[in-house]
Amino acid sequence: MKKWLFFSLVLTVILVLLFSLSGVLSSLIIAFIIAYVFDPLVDWLETKKLSRTGAIIILFTLLIGVVILLFVLILPVFEREISVFSKKIPIYVESLKKSTLPVVKDYVEKHPEHLEYLKQKIQNFGFEILKSIVNFFKSFFSGVIGLILNILDLLLIPVMAFYLLKDIDKITEKVRQSFPEKYRDKITDVFAEIDDKIKNFLKGQFIVSIILAAIYSIGLWIFNVPLAFVIGILAGLANIIPYLGIALGLVPAMILSYLDSHSMVNLLGVVATFAVAQALEGTVISPRVVGEKVGLHPVIVIVAILLGGHFFGFVGILVAVPVASIVLVLFSRAYNWYLNSDYFKG
Repeated sequence: MKKWLFFSLVLTVILVLLFSLSGVLSSLIIAFIIAYVFDPLVDWLETKKLSRTGAIIILFTLLIGVVILLFVLILPVFEREISVFSKKIPIYVESLKKSTLPVVKDYVEKHPEHLEYLKQKIQNFGFEILKSIVNFFKSFFSGVIGLILNILDLLLIPVMAFYLLKDIDKITEKVRQSFPEKYRDKITDVFAEIDDKIKNFLKGQFIVSIILAAIYSIGLWIFNVPLAFVIGILAGLANIIPYLGIALGLVPAMILSYLDSHSMVNLLGVVATFAVAQALEGTVISPRVVGEKVGLHPVIVIVAILLGGHFFGFVGILVAVPVASIVLVLFSRAYNWYLNSDYFKG
């Protein structure tokens, strides 16, 4: 009983530290994710008689090359769409004046008491602005320091990822050797199952995101949505974190569609594009690409993402599903142990 109490206290302390230091640890966590994802590729390059350092340098060079190639291919499309969109902004403003201002004016005439309330709010807002300006100058220096620290964090991510990639096998073996010899094989087996689930999830989710980016882009382009490819590609890639793509892409696409065409057909087309893409993702794409290897119910995925975001911000959202996969494996093992226990069998 004392052992379990000790381990529970240690786990509680670790969770509290992670919660309080999540912002500080975010760069390290992202670097670890990069190292974890690309470790199999570095291992494969090592089998081609390359040193591990040489393999990592080749990998980073290839990644930089891919990013540059994507910019060369995608950036002109983005620039063209943004250029067309920027030219239409005055038209959108004029359209809002004609369609929205008369409605607001009519509402104010019918409800003059709301106008007084609004005036009071505007006056209070003025005082709030003055207060905000004072606070801005007070916190400017600390804000500059914070910005510099954030830039340093971004620059440190590839450096930390490099060293983690270089030593990840040694770290893994050290952790393995730290397990009690009596239980080492069983614990290693559990970690192997967890590793398999997470790798299958990451690989599958990346492929799913590429497919969804194509569906979103083509669907929004068919219904003449401004910035169709920009929204489609960003929403698709955001789907690496499940359901984030539809959350980020649907509302901007609907607003731009309405401003551009005022057509209910196009608006319904935007909703249909995201609905069909999500239906295909749930019934055809994910089952075929990811299969049942992760085995998480959609409700569990949503709850995990909400909890991760609430407690740990963006990094929490990023690692929510892998952590949920780990919990699933541990729970499944514990449940099977319980079913085979003498206590359950009576």
